[in-house]
Amino acid sequence: MYIANNETALSQNGILSFMPQGIRRFMYGIDLTGAYEIRMRLGNPLTIHYGDGCFYLGGRGKLSAVPVSALRVTRGHIEEAIEIATASSVYSVRDEIKNGFLTIKGGHRIGITGTAVIKEDKISFIKDVSALNYRLAGEIIGAADKIIPLILSDGYVKNTLIISPPGAGKTTMLRDIARQLSYKSYRVSVVDERREIAALSEGRSAFDLGFSTDVLEGVDKAHGMLMVLRSMCPDVIITDEIGTQSDIDAVEKITNSGAAVIASIHGRNIDMVKHRTDLERMLRFFDLIVTIGKSKGFGTIEEVIAR
Repeated sequence: MYIANNETALSQNGILSFMPQGIRRFMYGIDLTGAYEIRMRLGNPLTIHYGDGCFYLGGRGKLSAVPVSALRVTRGHIEEAIEIATASSVYSVRDEIKNGFLTIKGGHRIGITGTAVIKEDKISFIKDVSALNYRLAGEIIGAADKIIPLILSDGYVKNTLIISPPGAGKTTMLRDIARQLSYKSYRVSVVDERREIAALSEGRSAFDLGFSTDVLEGVDKAHGMLMVLRSMCPDVIITDEIGTQSDIDAVEKITNSGAAVIASIHGRNIDMVKHRTDLERMLRFFDLIVTIGKSKGFGTIEEVIAR
């Protein structure tokens, strides 16, 4: 059984400091335990997504399953939220914004939509923001209890690929895999390009990743994986959302070097990944492929292929 520790609840409640005051004051009495998304869409009700459904925030600080009398998101709400998330310096995080998200303290990610500004055939910024999606990071101690025996079934760390659709718990799973392997005294290196797995603050992780885990964050994952391979002598490298050719090249070099790789990729099942010709070569480097979903709650193991 999954056990959410007290730090998880505190981390989720910490999201309130990133909410505009006009919304925050109605949320202090809201229990965010089990919430995984808060969505602000211009002119529409503020919605909070839990594992058992979607609820709307009312003007009296109550949640309702129907949007009647729900609090409506204004342009002022969105502008204030962006100002808070960027510490009043949008320019300093332009590179993140042009990719459609911001990562904030605690490992939470704010997805951003609006009007893309195109320069030289590339997105350089997003203006006139129309929606913000706060994806709440959480720590579930025991999330990897069923997958760790598979990863270690032959007495060594298997190269493992976790396939998951968005929002099914793959990042939470990677956190607990890192924690459990670390407490088994494996040398773990986490390459955290989007600053979500560890959510470092002044060098300390917001989550329990174990005592023998090293974290490199904010760097391109392909480059970062090769950096830690050379500098940290890891038994296993863990990273999130691979898929580019440079990622695949890095995985090949690492697995050929003797270190293991545990990574995730977006997809509903292995067949969908196989149909992507650019990923066909990547699958050869993994001994264990696990698909997770939400059929019986977040992080449900749906399919296992061991080679």
